[in-house]
Amino acid sequence: MNNKLTDRDKLFFKYSRRGDQRLFARKYDGAIEDYNKAIELKPDYAPVYSIRGYVYRIKGDFKSAIKDYNKLIALRPDNADAYCDRGIAYSKKGEFKCAIQDFNKAIQIKPNLADAYNGRGLTYHRMNEVDLAIQDFNTAIELRPDFAKAYNNRGIAYRDKGNADKTLEDTSKAIEFLPNFAPAYNNRGNAYIRKGITSLAIKDYNKAIHLNPDRAEAYCNRGVAYEHRGEFERAIEDYTKAIELRSDYAEAYNNRGVVYNKQDKSNLAIKDFSTAIDLKPEFANAYGGRGYAYYAKGEVDFAIKDYNKAIQLKPDFAEVYNNRGLTYLVKDEMEYAIKDLNKAIQLKSDYAEAYYNRGVVWSLRQQWEKARLDLTVAKVIGKDSISALQYRRKNIAKFKQISDVNPPEDIAAMLTPL
Repeated sequence: MNNKLTDRDKLFFKYSRRGDQRLFARKYDGAIEDYNKAIELKPDYAPVYSIRGYVYRIKGDFKSAIKDYNKLIALRPDNADAYCDRGIAYSKKGEFKCAIQDFNKAIQIKPNLADAYNGRGLTYHRMNEVDLAIQDFNTAIELRPDFAKAYNNRGIAYRDKGNADKTLEDTSKAIEFLPNFAPAYNNRGNAYIRKGITSLAIKDYNKAIHLNPDRAEAYCNRGVAYEHRGEFERAIEDYTKAIELRSDYAEAYNNRGVVYNKQDKSNLAIKDFSTAIDLKPEFANAYGGRGYAYYAKGEVDFAIKDYNKAIQLKPDFAEVYNNRGLTYLVKDEMEYAIKDLNKAIQLKSDYAEAYYNRGVVWSLRQQWEKARLDLTVAKVIGKDSISALQYRRKNIAKFKQISDVNPPEDIAAMLTPL
């Protein structure tokens, strides 16, 4: 038996090995060039299609990745990992039906393939089938109890169900098994934000950034934490860094616009919200934020136009109903103001600011009992939230008008801006 390598074999392994080295060094284009040459030399060598498909996936070229996985499956039709990998590519490409079919096939061939359950769970999550996603993540973890990515993914699913405690538990477990897993720190930071533990959130975001300095999402999320602490300049620095890393990051533009609103920098806010809308035309929050910036500038018709669009995109947007109500208040269109503030309270029964603003309207209309009730409710359920919104000053002119109608002493005290 002759085991001597031919010159063709040697050249094939040269390109294959160099491709692997370039992949490890994150020189993806060079890796693909080498794998192309290796495939020219051995077009029926299945493993090269698998690795080149993986590189295409990293680059976001899912169409090319799928072509490679097609070839791999043609060469090895019973390869469960190939179906799993193609399922991941289909899922990232947004072709969820094809992805689910591939994960099902992978599981049929290899029922204990944890990666297939994890991939199918991610796909269900992208389809907003959160309970099905959690079921698959559960199975993935049962099959592989140290599967850090599955814990992290299940934590995100629990986040979407509003269960911050479960998110903390799962992301902490992911970190336990994979201490240098940056996404888990980022996601645990998000859970801490939801629980109001800002200091721990920032600590986790710092760790995520240390592990992956190019992770735009971690900077954006840390910006949210700084914003919650009132450290607006730090928040702006982080949002700006996120935008530098990812120029199409609509959420970072939106968030920076929110901070500019809080700093009364309406023109800068409008610029950022407009960019966010250009990048993501169905971004309801950006329309709502830009509407407030126009309101702060006194351009109330532009404000109402943006609020209308935000509500069209997101009919349960309580904050926008509240803000549009304020805008109608400035326009002296009291019936519209009451209607919007009623809707805001209907959508969010503990919305202190909306009760407060409705109390202002009742006071302007000298309906003292209604005013007293709303202002009292606002004080009881959310005094802090009112004081935290002092940057909303455009209705102070209305407060001054109240003195002309001589409100009762207790109502006058509750109407005084904190």
